Amino acid sequence: MVQRRKRHSQAIRSSLKISTVEGSWWAVMYGAVETYFGAFFEYLKYTSFEISILSTFPIFFGALFQNMTGWFYDILRSRKKLLIILKSIQTITIPLIFFAGYSSGNYFLLLCFICAYYALAMSQMSPWTSWMGYLVPGRLRGRYFGNRSQVVRIFMLISSLLAGAILNSFKDSNLFNGFALIFCIGIIANFGCIFYLKRQYEPEDTVDDEESKVDDSAGTLTGKLKRFITYDSLSEFSFHVSGPLMMVYWLRDLQFNYIELAILINVSQILGLFSMRYWGKRIDSTGSYNAIRFTSFWIAIFPLFWVGLFYLPKELSLPGAIVIASMASLMFSGRALALDNRLYEHMENKKMIKVTSKRIFFRGLSIFIGGLIGGILTREEINLVSITYIDNVIHFVMIFSAILRLIVWGVFLRSRNSQI
Repeated sequence: MVQRRKRHSQAIRSSLKISTVEGSWWAVMYGAVETYFGAFFEYLKYTSFEISILSTFPIFFGALFQNMTGWFYDILRSRKKLLIILKSIQTITIPLIFFAGYSSGNYFLLLCFICAYYALAMSQMSPWTSWMGYLVPGRLRGRYFGNRSQVVRIFMLISSLLAGAILNSFKDSNLFNGFALIFCIGIIANFGCIFYLKRQYEPEDTVDDEESKVDDSAGTLTGKLKRFITYDSLSEFSFHVSGPLMMVYWLRDLQFNYIELAILINVSQILGLFSMRYWGKRIDSTGSYNAIRFTSFWIAIFPLFWVGLFYLPKELSLPGAIVIASMASLMFSGRALALDNRLYEHMENKKMIKVTSKRIFFRGLSIFIGGLIGGILTREEINLVSITYIDNVIHFVMIFSAILRLIVWGVFLRSRNSQI
């Protein structure tokens, strides 16, 4: 008879509440810093191709580096210690990014520090996923993560709006000071994140779960995981052909200023924010696959809406952008929650760090290749405008991205009876 593992229910409940607080501090950092990386690159006057590389190659590098997470975990034997160390070092990279971008003017030095930032950030994903996979009961995952995500997104929205307002207030004087201030907010928020990570409960009897072997034969579970990771990677590839160029499109082509950019980013997040509880309940009742299938179809056609927006009267650009971005936020929120829940269903709390690392690696590789292709297509040497008779090269990239998204949806999600 297998002895049941004792769950420290009181400590777990307390830790789950603290995790929401810790996530809120992370959201402040993300909203103030990472959300405005693209604006920072644009401020430094880099080309569309250079911005695509800055936005995607570090994710690929991070995906490579995070494969070492399992090795770090084997040394420390503690998810909590590993996360605290990684987050502490990541905090140091924020001022280094600012220095490299503004003071040194060296593109490759900036790229190196951005790579370090994402390597440390993405290395936190696997141990965090494994940790939460143990703490949250399977029957409540959709609801818990939906509620947690809603709270986290509120703080992300507030910090991002505040950061946008700060940048806009400095646009006529010295924007350098604006970026310096929002980067400082991100550093302080990361320290808050570390403080609450230390207060969370970590079970001491789950080390064997990371060493347990999932059936590596051609079994059902392995087949489903391979299909899931393949779909996840190809969809990220199709998204990021055009995704890294959106900030460029908003600032250069639609000519939004920083306060309009902040309004667009944050107001559009409200619909996604307040939909998290709805998505959590829907996933628990109808299943993850149905939510992934529905949201992914809408995500596939959103680039076409952005192309159409360009031809509307100028006074409709911002309202139209808010509507499109709000619907995109709604669909991306549901899809992300459903994908994470689907991964937990496949994993069954076993070997979570290693499998999650594989997922992150292939996602990072796909994001980089997609961004690289999108960036190359915008280079003047390609001259797509004269070849395709489309008057805006980013429009071509968006249409191409939409076609790729629809192909991926058709292959993996067309049938209601299929599974990933």
